[in-house]
Amino acid sequence: MFLFYQGVNELKDFFHHDIFPFNVLALKKKRNAVLGIDITSVAIKLVELSKNSDGRYTLEGFAYVPFVHSDQHTPRDSHDITLTSQAIKQALTLTKTSCKYAVIAVGDALVITKYVSMPAGFNDEEIMEQLIIDAPSYIPYNVNDIIFDFEVQGPNQHNPALTDILLVVTRKETIAHKTAVLSSAGLIPRAIEVESFAIENALEQLLPQQGIDASKQTIAVIDMGENFITLHIIHHLHAIYTRSQEFGGRQLTHTIAQTYNLTHTHAEQAKIYGSLPENYVDEILTPFKQQIVEQIQRHLQLFSASQHNHRIDRIILSGGCAAIAGIDEYIANALNLPTTIVNPFVNMTCASQIDSAQLQHYAHSMLTAYGLALRHVD
Repeated sequence: MFLFYQGVNELKDFFHHDIFPFNVLALKKKRNAVLGIDITSVAIKLVELSKNSDGRYTLEGFAYVPFVHSDQHTPRDSHDITLTSQAIKQALTLTKTSCKYAVIAVGDALVITKYVSMPAGFNDEEIMEQLIIDAPSYIPYNVNDIIFDFEVQGPNQHNPALTDILLVVTRKETIAHKTAVLSSAGLIPRAIEVESFAIENALEQLLPQQGIDASKQTIAVIDMGENFITLHIIHHLHAIYTRSQEFGGRQLTHTIAQTYNLTHTHAEQAKIYGSLPENYVDEILTPFKQQIVEQIQRHLQLFSASQHNHRIDRIILSGGCAAIAGIDEYIANALNLPTTIVNPFVNMTCASQIDSAQLQHYAHSMLTAYGLALRHVD
């Protein structure tokens, strides 16, 4: 029946179910915390949450571990299992966690998502069988090379006799790499999540705290990292569009290094701590902010051109460049949209060992890790 799982019997259902049958009994035991681990090209970001008896979350630990770069600032090879697992081990040491279960993300570019419709009376087993039969018509890979999962979305809006199904597909080698990284770090994969789905999880938890009914809004989440700006469109709490463009804080650091004759390392430190000449704001920072606005405008134009008729209600900023002073106000004024910088831990109880200054410094970069940590905290 499970044609797509032949040759990888150690893997069960992909995004929503347990991984590795030899750990099923342990995974089904009641637990109170998991680790959300976001692996980017520049850092490991780790969040550990627990859920209290009153339904509130506690931040048990967090870590931001940057990868070491040369002054040429060549991005880390994301396929280097040894270096990545070493950084994860360092994050585990920093948090002093005893938790061994982790949730990790797969980038949207490595995943195919597709909505299909099936008879409303189908159970999960029948849906699975039909997906296997129909797979060649909408999956451009050999069925022996993929892992997939599905989620029932509800009745089809145009035909109540049908049910809409969200199908998610990725290659086996992608999952094998992700699980190898965690295993090498001494962790047990609890689930593997799509990055944009993790952001959905995060917003569903965060926005009601701010009095925002995200179920009725279209939100642009702009992740402004070191190497990429990524746009995630979350419409009524469903991710419907993701696109990345190579542009980020690296360009600002490079300009600082060239202008003031600094090494990359010194330029990065000067950027973070503000130890730059008076002309920095007018001659370098403000033009860079304008470049960010132009990148966002281009992203939103491409979204509008992709047959989506949804009006953007607000922008949420995340990533390292969200730390740029006044960037939220600058973008809000330029695009005439409410714009805020994310802080997943606002109003959250924190364990006594949490360094509040460090948490404030990195909070805007932890959205995906936070969403991953929510995935199986119940």
